[in-house]
Amino acid sequence: MDMFKTIFAALILIGHAPTVTCQTGANVRALRKKLFDDYDFRVRPTDNQSEPIEITVDLYLLAINELKESTETIKTTAFLVLQWNDSYLRWTPVDHANIEFAFWPQNEVWKPDLALKNSNLDYKELGVPSLNVYNHYTGAVGWAPFQVFESTCSMDIVYFPFDDQTCYLKFQAWSYSRFEVAMIGGSKGIELTQYEPNSGWDVIDSSWKVEEDSVDSIISFSLKLRRKPLPFMLSVIFPIITLAILNFCVFLLPADSGERASYAITVFLAFAVFLTIVSSSLPQNSDSIALIQIFLIIQTACSTLTTVLALALLRLNRFDKDVAIPRILVFVMRCFKCKCCSKGFDESSSGDAEYSNGPRVAKTQRSVAESRIFDGSPTFYVAYQNGSGMVQPHRGTTEKRMSDNSSTGDVEYSWREVVNFLDVVFFVMFACILVASSLGCFLKAALNAKP
Repeated sequence: MDMFKTIFAALILIGHAPTVTCQTGANVRALRKKLFDDYDFRVRPTDNQSEPIEITVDLYLLAINELKESTETIKTTAFLVLQWNDSYLRWTPVDHANIEFAFWPQNEVWKPDLALKNSNLDYKELGVPSLNVYNHYTGAVGWAPFQVFESTCSMDIVYFPFDDQTCYLKFQAWSYSRFEVAMIGGSKGIELTQYEPNSGWDVIDSSWKVEEDSVDSIISFSLKLRRKPLPFMLSVIFPIITLAILNFCVFLLPADSGERASYAITVFLAFAVFLTIVSSSLPQNSDSIALIQIFLIIQTACSTLTTVLALALLRLNRFDKDVAIPRILVFVMRCFKCKCCSKGFDESSSGDAEYSNGPRVAKTQRSVAESRIFDGSPTFYVAYQNGSGMVQPHRGTTEKRMSDNSSTGDVEYSWREVVNFLDVVFFVMFACILVASSLGCFLKAALNAKP
């Protein structure tokens, strides 16, 4: 009984099974003979030759091989997927052993003579002779030529290395106008489903557009890239800032030490050699100048100036007390050390006390004047006017001291103190220049990078 049920179920399944037709090579040859006996690949495959053939184009990006700032070129690996309808490649599957699709050599069917318009290499048609096209029985044809594209890419390097670049891949059907071949994009932009990420660039956006203002049949794919700045920051910017800090640290060395000159020259030479190495990795563009290049120019000038000032301070430190100190330098030192205010306050306080205390102060002043005279100093003499006993300076001596002050400066400072003061000033000044140039260049470039 169980065996009978099993045989009955098998008969039912066999009765409901679809008819299976074996497709042989003879069937495919017959189909090929039918389609290509009267087919001419030089004629646009449309019944109405006055209307354009609509071609859907997709660009599948596989990898970004190289992006050169010096030559402004981008090298990518990608393939195109083109689809159109061929009115002369249609058949009925029932008449040909239910064959629904077939593959034909690309040189035997009509296809647009597509090429990369902004290529940096020789112009050549896409695809290779060994490549086939896909043909559906409805007349739909698919073609997927692959190639390594090297195209031009105009770059803006102002915010390098925090820059965004937009590169274009423009494909044109050379023999046809847009009134004969109309190309449209098949997706929102470039397909990235098979893309392998690049170590130096991130793809942040992509799009396509048809250049309708041109008579030529052109479709343009845009690729917006953002540079990854971390490698350049670690290999270039960080060492430059470190050398710039070592540069003005020369003012921390004592002027008496003999290593100041050698230290300054050594850091300057190291800075120059490093900049020579770095210059090869910087983008070269005559249309725009990168902020990093402005920063390097500032630091090179500061390094040169630091070396010159360090050597000049060594020379100043060797001056003896007979060499006059400029009055402007003394005035600046007084302003920084606040001695002008304190000195003026002391003099005004002593003058007020002299006139307010009466005979006691006069007596004190008289004793001081007498002690100066008895000490043999020709600078002052005592003048007793109306019993006041005030000490008056001699006119000739006063003029001589004023002349000395105008020529030699204030005697309270020595050249050693001047050099120490200038060390502090130059250290702070070059430190401020480094901070200001770093913030002005790198912060502005970093803020320009939009999320």
